[in-house]
Amino acid sequence: MLSKSKYIRGLQCEKRLWLDKHQPQLRDALSANQEALFAQGSDVGELAQQLFPKGKDATPDYSRRDGIAIGLAQTKQWVAEGADVIYEAAFSAGGVYAAMDILVREGDRWRAIEVKSSTGVKDYHINDAAIQYYVFQQAGIDLVDIELMYINNEYTRDVELELDKLFARESLLEQVLPLQAGIPDRIAAMTRVLRQADAPEQSIGPHCHDPFACDFIGHCWAHVPQPNVLNIVRIGERGWQFMEQGIMALEEIPTDADLNEKQWNQVRGAQTGEEVWDKPAIRSFLDEWEYPLYFFDFETIGPAVPLYDDTRPYQQYPFQYSLHIIREPGAEPEHKEYLADPNAGDPRPMLMVNMIKDLGQSGSIVTYNMGFEKGKIRDLTITYGEYAQYLMPIIDRIVDLIVPFRSHWCYLPAMNGSASIKAVLPALTNLSYDDLEIKEGGTASNTWRAMAEGKFSGDQEATMQALREYCKLDTLAMLEVWRELRKRIS
Repeated sequence: MLSKSKYIRGLQCEKRLWLDKHQPQLRDALSANQEALFAQGSDVGELAQQLFPKGKDATPDYSRRDGIAIGLAQTKQWVAEGADVIYEAAFSAGGVYAAMDILVREGDRWRAIEVKSSTGVKDYHINDAAIQYYVFQQAGIDLVDIELMYINNEYTRDVELELDKLFARESLLEQVLPLQAGIPDRIAAMTRVLRQADAPEQSIGPHCHDPFACDFIGHCWAHVPQPNVLNIVRIGERGWQFMEQGIMALEEIPTDADLNEKQWNQVRGAQTGEEVWDKPAIRSFLDEWEYPLYFFDFETIGPAVPLYDDTRPYQQYPFQYSLHIIREPGAEPEHKEYLADPNAGDPRPMLMVNMIKDLGQSGSIVTYNMGFEKGKIRDLTITYGEYAQYLMPIIDRIVDLIVPFRSHWCYLPAMNGSASIKAVLPALTNLSYDDLEIKEGGTASNTWRAMAEGKFSGDQEATMQALREYCKLDTLAMLEVWRELRKRIS
């Protein structure tokens, strides 16, 4: 039997469908960020159930071999008994098993509601709903409508969480009905694939990442060199054209290829080790900065369900910062930091007060990709208008260390076309994030948020220190990159 999820995998790639059934051990390991996304989706689904209270819960116990069968039997029983609301209502028909997050009785008919943590209807939601509608109708469940319930990102929390405002609902019936006629043939084709002894032949392509990255990329892409032509900056469809021509490695790109200057910098770097140094441009840029220099970085959270007053779904706001200060040329750096107590409520007020004090009243504030920091500080001026007189001058002092790398005034082959700090740092210095317990911002954000939501399990004190070390390296990284630039152009 196909499940809804297998059907969706089959729409993306028949090979993915076959591997999922016959060689699941080849799946890529889930990242911490992926696990956090799945957990967030589960939390959003449970919240949505509160809008339809006292429902019967048919959620299967997947640890049991008969877990799905039990869920199917429970759903059938509760429908027969006249239940008004069923969570994870499950049916099988036409060779497919599908469940619905919320099924609500309306007289002799039913309203099906699928819950997503997205902020609107996406194309792949339509295929999801189409197979669910097909199975339910085939199973004799007469649906008056099938809806998507998603996060309303225009909602602002005010003291208590208002679920009827947090969620928006949209009918998918008109998009789903035209797809019904083609579903039986797709089911038959996928069933034949599953019965094959060997995986179907399928080349890699853009479909590997559409609508999501396939969980067998590590297996199917094992023959693709790293880096490869798809890593060329802003290469787009041209990269796949190279792949179709059998050109995978940057070293294989012909000298007459139609590439722009930045792309050629990357290709020549891979082919010859050539570096790019526009020392006058770098010198002119850095000479505009004013001492003291404040190397500054935020860490933020952006939960789907707002935790604090005056926050919106997915609104990014800071809970931590790190700061390295060079008071004058040749001075040793000072380090300052702030990490909010996750058990003390909204992190913004105290962070803001400490930030204003630590950043002083003069000197350049060095960030990496400054639009982010500027945007978060502007948000603070809106929420805390009485502090705008202190925050707006901070915004005016911000400069952006990414400029020399994004502009290719400095390009090193080890950067592999990327201007991110995590590519630039090891290319220019001996520093890296590899030895840290927390190595990237997504993990930092998810970890602190789990603490704030009371869902963290582990040594909180040690993890808070790991958060400090990660954010500290972010600003130390900028400081050391700046020093190396100064050294190279002197």
